[in-house]
Amino acid sequence: MNNPFLQGRQHHLALIDGTRWTITARNQEAGVVVSQLGDAMQLCMMSQGVSLSPHDVVHRLFVLVEAHDPNADPEKLCALWSVKDGDGVVCKLSSFIHSDWLYIQLIGLSSILAQAAQARGGILLHGALAEKDGIGVILAAPGGTGKSTASARLPAPWRTRCDDATLVVRDSQGTYWGHPWPTWSCFQGGASGGTWDVQNAVPLKGVFFLSQAREDRVESVGSGHAVSLLVECAEQSSQIMDRGLSKEDSRVQHLERFNNLCALARAIPTHILHLSLTGTFWQEIEQMLGCSDS
Repeated sequence: MNNPFLQGRQHHLALIDGTRWTITARNQEAGVVVSQLGDAMQLCMMSQGVSLSPHDVVHRLFVLVEAHDPNADPEKLCALWSVKDGDGVVCKLSSFIHSDWLYIQLIGLSSILAQAAQARGGILLHGALAEKDGIGVILAAPGGTGKSTASARLPAPWRTRCDDATLVVRDSQGTYWGHPWPTWSCFQGGASGGTWDVQNAVPLKGVFFLSQAREDRVESVGSGHAVSLLVECAEQSSQIMDRGLSKEDSRVQHLERFNNLCALARAIPTHILHLSLTGTFWQEIEQMLGCSDS
């Protein structure tokens, strides 16, 4: 971890909503986190030459890992502190000795990015992102209930872009897009992790909540039911954003999240996908989207 070249390392992230990030490590320990974040998200190292539109918003994020405190409260190890520093923001992460150190820090740092997207009308959803012919859908379900398995069953030309969480953002025209989001649990316990093409977003055309059944079928739901499903889906992936917040700030953030989900439910069709263990459930999705080959 004592690599002086990690300090000052900068990565560039561009989201389809016009947000542009430069993420820079302020010390060597932070360099480990920033470097791994950049590798996992397939981020470029240089931001020079990036063209900006009038709708773009540029953020500078500096990451600092504070010295280890053996007396630190374990409940606060994942807490995030962000303070203004000139024209940027410094994110302070807690240092501690644990096999899941990197895993926890990656979740914390990535939640800063997701929280900023939420402020611009986006939302981080607990669901896999699948694509066919440039059209994206989210397969949503609680952890361990089949979304990764369902994603793995999709045949070509379907592609699984990610199997755990999707960052949904809205562009300047009001179109919703899905950005693949890393499966951070792949880094748990010191595991080797993986890579996800986070910047390669696809237009979102539907959200499908998975339900095990004997036969494959799709059931459309109204916007009210859709909101309740989406709220539960978003809460599962956004819990860390509320850590360290005051009651008032937490209330404001929950209201912002709820308003974004209501807007999403009005714009993107939501369905319940009843799927069997051996059926061709993707054909039901294709028929609902009007992109069936038949």
